[in-house]
Amino acid sequence: MKIKNTFSIKINELLFFIAYGIFLFFSTLSTTLYYKYFSGRIYSMIILMCMLIITLGEILYSGKCGWKKQTAIVSAALIYIIISYSSNSFFTTIGLIPFLLLSATRVEFKKIAKFTAVALFAILTFVILSAELHIIKNVVVHSASGRTRYFLGFRFPLNAPAIMFNITALWLYYRKNSLKIIEAAALLLINLWLYKKTDSKLSFVSAVIIIAAFTILCFVLKYAEDFLVKRKTLTFLLASSFVIAFAFSIFAALTYDSSNEWMRGLNRLTEDRLKFANMSLTQYGVTLFGEDIPWVGYGLDDSGKAAIGVYANYFYVDNMYIQIMQKYGLIFMAFYIVFNTMAMFKCRKNNDIYMLLIVSLICMKCIVDNLSFYMYYNTFWFIISCQLFNNVKLKDTYIYRFLMKKIKAA
Repeated sequence: MKIKNTFSIKINELLFFIAYGIFLFFSTLSTTLYYKYFSGRIYSMIILMCMLIITLGEILYSGKCGWKKQTAIVSAALIYIIISYSSNSFFTTIGLIPFLLLSATRVEFKKIAKFTAVALFAILTFVILSAELHIIKNVVVHSASGRTRYFLGFRFPLNAPAIMFNITALWLYYRKNSLKIIEAAALLLINLWLYKKTDSKLSFVSAVIIIAAFTILCFVLKYAEDFLVKRKTLTFLLASSFVIAFAFSIFAALTYDSSNEWMRGLNRLTEDRLKFANMSLTQYGVTLFGEDIPWVGYGLDDSGKAAIGVYANYFYVDNMYIQIMQKYGLIFMAFYIVFNTMAMFKCRKNNDIYMLLIVSLICMKCIVDNLSFYMYYNTFWFIISCQLFNNVKLKDTYIYRFLMKKIKAA
């Protein structure tokens, strides 16, 4: 079965893809040892340039400003203000996300998925080859337990596998029923190679699960999609994944008791994630607009060196829900949970079981991993705009109406 080409970019989508492509390239490189060449003011100017391109696109190609569009604009503005306040900066990677979501209301998600998967794979290949050819450092860490981890040009060994998991999920969703067994095998082998190099279990296991699920749906049980769609309880639980994962995260962190044997075992299994989440909530609490919490995590600076004393002072919250709630506040968290849940229920209404499975897995993954908060690790942020606000046609845009008036006047 030949897949339909969904990558013909329309004129009213062009500025989005230009801004998003620039953002994707530089934000992904900010997680690598190339970051030292454009960090600071240069990176802020890149973010500003992307904002200006998106703003231009909204001026030229924004459709009629109905209640959905008005809600999107107000929400994006509030989220940007909260992020800027919490980060003490107007130009941040996270701050650009609401602008991108607003701009993506004109674009089909499958286009974004293919564009991102291809672009990210090219960037990932470029960085790894740069490290292997010693253009940038390929840092290697050997632990006392015999664990060896290659950074592959990135500032943390988890980065490359997390990007590859995002690529895997995007490509599987893009192909869906047109997936070929050789594609699934290639994705599995690449993820396996990265796991062998970095020893990043979570991304590898997540990739195996999603590849196995799609392989079963596409090749083994071809009628399973219809069967799953009709399981209303199952799809309701999948659509509620953000609420379930968030509630579980708060419950587990607040009720953690080191004197309880099974909780100690669960904490060891999650490599002290429960303990640190409990400590952070107890010590810093939660505010409406977030605060700058002095977490100490492991990673490399721009020059490829680890921070001094990081092992002795390590204190980091890996649970994404708790981290963003404390860092950006309750209001931001409410927006995040509500809009994602609404988008998931829209997927349920549209019988999009593939999207429900992928995003539900990401939701569960976020309980022990904060990386999926960033768009280059989790492009499924775009389900918010593509599911809830994607109804703008070219004939409804300002520039189309303006040109038609000029033509009629002539």
